[in-house]
Amino acid sequence: MKLAPLQLESYFLTDLNCQANPQYKADKETKFQETDLEVGTGVQVIKDKPRRWQVSLNIKLQPGLEANSPYSFCLNLIGVICWVGPEQPEEKLEAVVRTNGPSMLYGVAREMARDLTARGPFPPQVLPSVSFIPDAPAAPAPRASETIEKPQT
Repeated sequence: MKLAPLQLESYFLTDLNCQANPQYKADKETKFQETDLEVGTGVQVIKDKPRRWQVSLNIKLQPGLEANSPYSFCLNLIGVICWVGPEQPEEKLEAVVRTNGPSMLYGVAREMARDLTARGPFPPQVLPSVSFIPDAPAAPAPRASETIEKPQT
């Protein structure tokens, strides 16, 4: 085992709200839609602190009535991420932090949500896994000069 070059140095909760759903039916399946979960992130360099970033994570689970969710909640976390690995170009570090920083905080948030909802009247709620890897950019359409004509037969 060795330590990862990216470390979650500290984190704190800035907002938390959880509500049990009195219409929840334990004998029926819970069916979330992807749109029921909103996840927002922010990353900014901490001035005067080399190789440290502030990462914010906002999670909101607001399922519709048809989802039969036991809970709805929102929480906001702020974390400090630091790079303790070998020197890297700043643009490479930025990409690593934008993907892995929110991922580290999301793990914390999942545990907080599970722990919080376990204290309610219904079974604990575990947030689904998500990915913070940016979508690959779409391939550009070929220019007219690059279009290959199909030979005539």
